[in-house]
Amino acid sequence: MSAVKEILQKSKNIHTEVIVVGNGPSAICLSFLLSGNRPYYNGLPHPNSYLYNKLRKLGKSESIIDQNLEYLCEGLEGRSHNPVAVLFDSLCHPDADLGADNPSVLSWRKEPQYCIPHVVLGKTKPGGAWQMMDGGMQTLSLGGWMELPSMSFPDWLSKHRRSDDGVEPCMNRATMADVRNYYTHFVQENKLQKHFYDYHTVTSIQKVGYTQQGVDNDNGETEQFCSNFAKNHQYVWEVRGYKLSYQGNNESEEPLREEFCMTAPNVVLATGTFDIPNQLGVPGESRFNVMHSLHEFESVINEKKVSANSDPVLVVGAGLSAADAILMALQNDVPVVHAFRCRPNDSNLILRKLPQNMYPEYHQVYLMMKGLEQNSLYKPFSRYQIKEFGKDKVLLCSETKEDNKIISLDYSYAAILIGSRPDLSYLTQDGRNLGVVRKRPIESKHNPIDIDPFSHQCMSELGLYALGPLVGDNFVRFAIGGGLGITNYLWNKKRNLCM
Repeated sequence: MSAVKEILQKSKNIHTEVIVVGNGPSAICLSFLLSGNRPYYNGLPHPNSYLYNKLRKLGKSESIIDQNLEYLCEGLEGRSHNPVAVLFDSLCHPDADLGADNPSVLSWRKEPQYCIPHVVLGKTKPGGAWQMMDGGMQTLSLGGWMELPSMSFPDWLSKHRRSDDGVEPCMNRATMADVRNYYTHFVQENKLQKHFYDYHTVTSIQKVGYTQQGVDNDNGETEQFCSNFAKNHQYVWEVRGYKLSYQGNNESEEPLREEFCMTAPNVVLATGTFDIPNQLGVPGESRFNVMHSLHEFESVINEKKVSANSDPVLVVGAGLSAADAILMALQNDVPVVHAFRCRPNDSNLILRKLPQNMYPEYHQVYLMMKGLEQNSLYKPFSRYQIKEFGKDKVLLCSETKEDNKIISLDYSYAAILIGSRPDLSYLTQDGRNLGVVRKRPIESKHNPIDIDPFSHQCMSELGLYALGPLVGDNFVRFAIGGGLGITNYLWNKKRNLCM
């Protein structure tokens, strides 16, 4: 039985101009921009001479938001397929991919007259998935690459005591606890809390006829949209769901559930891709001791359900989450059996691509996978796949042509960490009509949402936008860039419609 109390009353309907679904770093940055925080060129030289010349012509009096972004994006390259994300990263972290630590060429001004009313809906506190990660683990990216505009992460960290997790940061990588605390502080410092609706879960997004007046959600008063705006918006997006309320902010108590309904002409999809773990689809996978998330596995370790005397834990997968699970087990003297389908020297293996000096812990796992480093608690099974889970035994099948055998191993708990995908069940067809490949599930790597490269508006749905992992930008430094494109487009549209 659910530990949620259902209550009958519904929350008051809200109409605003933009609804953001998701409250991770990309959503926080978008809210920052929509709240009238505007970037200007600060006059510092930029290492890209082509972009530098454009910025010099622009001067310090015109905001980047008011510019032709397609023109500014020309000639730029970076580790994102989305040009505005590359532009924003180039402005905030010039030549970061070359190892440079150059200062940002942006200054920020708070200009309330440019605010666009909006709300940000999140299942947790601001920070999204970062709120649920193990605080002692270190981020893959450098600490400075996790920062949001106008607030230096290294400077913030120097003023705030590092979380007491016993971890010595390596090569300026931050801990998860540091990052989530930074995101929480960013929202508070920039007075964005009024836009954030925490513990709000979206269950439906659909088009409805345009019948409502506008609401300035800064003060809650109704306002009439201009006639051109109403004429050009024959429908709005209706966002429905429920919010969980905790009495006295005590999250250990049973929450109250209350339905909500909001409408807006613009909806931004800013959720991550960690909602639905991928499964193997083999018999026995639903057993109580078979898990599909690092968070569940961490609980097993922390609650001492396994020890050095237990049967080994089984970790399936060859990515970062699988490596994290292995490290977590070994640090607690728990024996590990590691099954993965690829060769340990596969060129696509992410652990192979990480620099040893920056990621020594992941390099250690990589060496163990290859058999170049021995650990009595670790045993790899390369090129094996799971056939079936029993109560305390698991069947593995070798995929090699020379040795196509099936073996049986004892195990206590299993962690299936083979990736995940976003939960877009609140969209028509689960959002399958939005992907680059229509009718296929949305995946960050293989089938991101198809967007206009400069406005981030979905190609198949006007008024619907996407940014971050849903469009292939998994690193924070690129995920936040889509907010610039969306704000640029929305402000230009708002200005043109009301002329």
